[in-house]
Amino acid sequence: MSKFVNSVFLVSGTAIGSGLISLPISAAKLGMKWAVAITLLAFLVAYKTSCLTVELMKNRGRPLSIVELSSEISGGIAKSISMSSLYALSLALLCAYFAGTSSILGSFFELSSMLSALVCIAVFWVLFLSRAQVFNKLNSGMMFVLLTLIVCVICTIPVNNNGFNATPMNCDFATIMPFLPIIFTSFGVQNVCPYVAQNMGLDDMKAIKKVFLIGTLIPAIVYVSWIYAVLARVYVFDNALYIRILEGNIDVGELVGSLCNSAHFKFEAVILKLLSLFAILTSAAGTGVGLITSLKETVLGKSKTLILFVVIGIPTALTLLIPNAFIRILSFGGMIATTFVIFMPVFLNTKMRKLSISDVLCFIFGMLVVWAELFM
Repeated sequence: MSKFVNSVFLVSGTAIGSGLISLPISAAKLGMKWAVAITLLAFLVAYKTSCLTVELMKNRGRPLSIVELSSEISGGIAKSISMSSLYALSLALLCAYFAGTSSILGSFFELSSMLSALVCIAVFWVLFLSRAQVFNKLNSGMMFVLLTLIVCVICTIPVNNNGFNATPMNCDFATIMPFLPIIFTSFGVQNVCPYVAQNMGLDDMKAIKKVFLIGTLIPAIVYVSWIYAVLARVYVFDNALYIRILEGNIDVGELVGSLCNSAHFKFEAVILKLLSLFAILTSAAGTGVGLITSLKETVLGKSKTLILFVVIGIPTALTLLIPNAFIRILSFGGMIATTFVIFMPVFLNTKMRKLSISDVLCFIFGMLVVWAELFM
């Protein structure tokens, strides 16, 4: 039972992180009905694609990453595509984490964009030179605290929402599409498939699939509750900011700052500030350490300085050059993730069996995510 519970929290803890901060901003124009429907759809896709990846491991007889599965089942070209998309996604997520951390630090301490970026460089430098095991333990503890805070925020939703409109009348295709890459990125759990398979044992596929069902359902429930709680709270306590959210003219630092200002107690504001930072930093630590480990196996591996420049220098430059980089880069990351989260597992499974209806629906969802990022 402990293996099962630990695996569930590993899956849900991997999903719930920095995406939590971006979802209220990106979902505001949709209204709750559409937000719930699309979140449910993203949950089903995340669950199905995780099961597809685990089924591939079962076929090969041992836990393998999607890059290793691509190499063994389809060959060098598939391996190169999976590896390239994985590197690109990791770097894109680091850029988003850097931008989000910089924005929050700037808002909390009233720093200029340049100064907050410099502080971020120092923080990320320390993170990436530390042991990954420390952050694995920290992430597990933060998962429990983060869920506790979310419950607290939900419980403090104003009883009188003063006309908070949860179902905008002008929601159309052009409004819905930009939300797809963000919510898809927020369900990114496929990278833990090998760990879950190793922990649970590939002989018990029913238990593994149950782990991913519950592990992805928890974030779905959390996301829907969090979106409503945050938007309702901002609508009541900071209506001017709510209007700016609808106009798309806000960054994550301002949103977190507004939530802190609406806190009833000082300790609540302090906890919210710390958790908003750690929700990003713990995700950044795992992504950064994983990317550094992978890059050491490439031509860059001979130079530690060059690797650190890639994982810190590029995010710094993009944060300074791109306005509201956190949301934009998370959206871009969602498009990249479709390659090894949806397209590659579906393609590899065609080597063993015919496509099912659910496979086709996942593929269509992935195409919509790509279309939304490229053309919306």
